[in-house]
Amino acid sequence: MDIKMDKVSCDFCGSSDYEKVIEQTDIIHNTTSEMFCIVECLSCGLNYLNPRPNEDEIGRYYSSEYAFHENPSKIKLIIISIITKLVNSPLHVILNTIPIVNKLLVPYVLPKIPDPVMQHFTGGRILDIGCGAGVSTHFWGVNGALDSYKKIAQVYGVEVSDKARKVLVDKGVSVYKALSDVEPEMLFEIIRMNWSLEHVHSPNEYFEFITNHLQVGSKAIITVPNYKGLLYRIDPACVEVPIHLYHFCKNDLFNYAKKYNLKVIEFRTFSYPNMFVFAAGFSKEISKSFSSSMKISEAHYFQRILSRLDQNELGNDMLIVLEKC
Repeated sequence: MDIKMDKVSCDFCGSSDYEKVIEQTDIIHNTTSEMFCIVECLSCGLNYLNPRPNEDEIGRYYSSEYAFHENPSKIKLIIISIITKLVNSPLHVILNTIPIVNKLLVPYVLPKIPDPVMQHFTGGRILDIGCGAGVSTHFWGVNGALDSYKKIAQVYGVEVSDKARKVLVDKGVSVYKALSDVEPEMLFEIIRMNWSLEHVHSPNEYFEFITNHLQVGSKAIITVPNYKGLLYRIDPACVEVPIHLYHFCKNDLFNYAKKYNLKVIEFRTFSYPNMFVFAAGFSKEISKSFSSSMKISEAHYFQRILSRLDQNELGNDMLIVLEKC
C-alpha cells in the first residue's frame, strides 16, 4: 500500500537540520512492517518522526483494539479499581501467596501519585484533549476520566476517534473532533493532555490553543513519555512508532512552556514495573535485565527502586503542570 509520508522541519524551532537517532518498525502494536526514522533537531534537540504519515494516513496505524477508544463495562471498571487498591495496599502480601493470580496482578502495581486534576481544580470547566472514550485513563483509572469528573464539573473533550466520540456523546459529554471546532471564546479552568501530545502533528498548535483557552491563573496538565527515562536509555527502540510522532524530554516541555508564556509550577517523572515487564516481551535489551514473569512482591520491590530513580528524573513518563500568567 502506498502511504503518503511527509518530510517535516522541527516543530519547535523550524530548523531542517537533524540527525538520525534510530530506525525501526512497529514492534509494539504490529500494525505494519514499514520502517520509520526518529531524528533529533540539531538546533533545539527535539526528537520527532521524520518522515511521517500525514494526518489523513496516521489513522491506519492505530490498532482496532487501541485501548483508550474502548468502552469497557462498568463491572469491569469496578473490578479493576478494586484490584488496583488491593494490590497497592498492605494486602498485597497475601495476594503474593496465591500463585494463580500472582503474575496477573503485576500490571496494577503503581506509584502513589495524586490525580493532578483534582489537586488543581477549583471549579469551572475541564477540557480533556485526546480523551479517548472518557471512561478510564492511562494511569489514574476510572476516577481520573471525564465520566467521573462530570459529577463535579462541566466537562468537555477533544477526540478524533469516531468510535470514542460516540461513547462520550452517549454519556452526555460535550466533545469536539478537532481543536478548530472549539469556540474561540470558550475558556477553561483545566486543560489536560494525558499521553496525547506525543500523537499530534504539531505540538505548537496545541500549546497555542492552551494559551488562548485557559483562564488567567488556570492550569494545563500534560503527561507524556520521557524519552530520557530509564526504559528508553536501555533500549531507545521501545517507542510507539509511527503513532507517537514526538519523543519528548524535560527540556522540550520547558522550551514550549517558555515560548507560550506558561509558568511551570510542577514537574516530575515516574515509572511502574509493568512497563519493563511488557517491554521484556519484545525487547532483547530489556529482557536481559527484567523478567516478563515478575511476581507481585518483586514488582513492589522494583517500584521502590523506580521511585528513587524518579527523583533523578529517570522515570519513563513525565508530568508537567503549567499555569497561564
